[in-house]
Amino acid sequence: MTGLYIHIPFCNNKCAYCGFYSEVDKQELIPKYIDSLLIELKNSQYKKFDTIYIGGGTPSSLEYKYLDKLVYSILNIITFNNQEFTIEANPESVTNEFIQFIIDSPITRVSLGVQSFNDNVLRKLTRKHSSKEAFDKSILIKNTNKDLNIDMIYDIPDVPSEIIYDTMNKIINIAPSHISAYSYEDKDTGFLSGFNVDNTLFEEVESFFESNGYLKYEVSNFAQEGKSSIHNVLYWQSEEYIGIGASSHSMIYLSNGNRKRYSHPQSIEQYITNPLLYLTEDILSPSESATEDILLGLRMKNGANLKRIKKMFGNIDKNLLNNIDKYIELGLLEWNDPYLKTSSRGALVLEYLSSSLLLD
Repeated sequence: MTGLYIHIPFCNNKCAYCGFYSEVDKQELIPKYIDSLLIELKNSQYKKFDTIYIGGGTPSSLEYKYLDKLVYSILNIITFNNQEFTIEANPESVTNEFIQFIIDSPITRVSLGVQSFNDNVLRKLTRKHSSKEAFDKSILIKNTNKDLNIDMIYDIPDVPSEIIYDTMNKIINIAPSHISAYSYEDKDTGFLSGFNVDNTLFEEVESFFESNGYLKYEVSNFAQEGKSSIHNVLYWQSEEYIGIGASSHSMIYLSNGNRKRYSHPQSIEQYITNPLLYLTEDILSPSESATEDILLGLRMKNGANLKRIKKMFGNIDKNLLNNIDKYIELGLLEWNDPYLKTSSRGALVLEYLSSSLLLD
């Protein structure tokens, strides 16, 4: 599997909690930015993809003519195996024109940044849309018969659990095919940390969605049967992906089996000036790749397949194995041959656990 990620770093509003690269008040740069994306893709040696993900930023904020040019120009450049084609959107920029674009386009999946169905919470999160707008736009997208993901946030400071449950109930009533539920302080990474483990709804959120027919397959993601995000799983299972656009990241396998990671600078202007410029470039050794696969695998509900990892990369670092044994004894990790997974307690402190596994 190989995924293509396209970063659209334009937003009408920068939310206080967001850790992703985006800029406001730079819409005049959109035409040049789209052209630069296509220049990069044309110059890439990678032209065959199974999934496409247009993220941001707010891709739905682009005018129809730019979205149309971007999507169809990409499809003219690459060979696409159409496993999944996702675009992100925010409710306030889901216009009738955007809905018609979704209907007419080869896009198969829309990820909508709802976050809450409570107006006071939305104001606290500095979101631009209302709860009614979020609900109405969710229904509009659902009615296109494309797959819908709804993003929500919980563990928001000073927000009672009843309000979070109200949002979850409204999501269930909409019945999207996929739900992404993030703890407030870690929306940018998806990891759970920085809160009192006795004061989080992590387990309650999991129980609620699973009791309503949504399988939790990753630390922050739930899906109806057969509707897990193929593109997102591709990251967590260390498949190849190519990122184009400012701040985007790529990971490829070299001919000797080593991994190469590289990324673009976080600057729209710099990207337009040179869309082929990379800020970082790292080659991972087999041992580093094995460690990375274990840490990524722990995000998944089933865990990391150590038998597969050892077959791919050879012996796993002894210090890491010793730490794994220690956290199994402490009840934070569990062994279900050949999978290593987090326990319920371990999932609560995944970021801490991942960092601790790397300690000497």
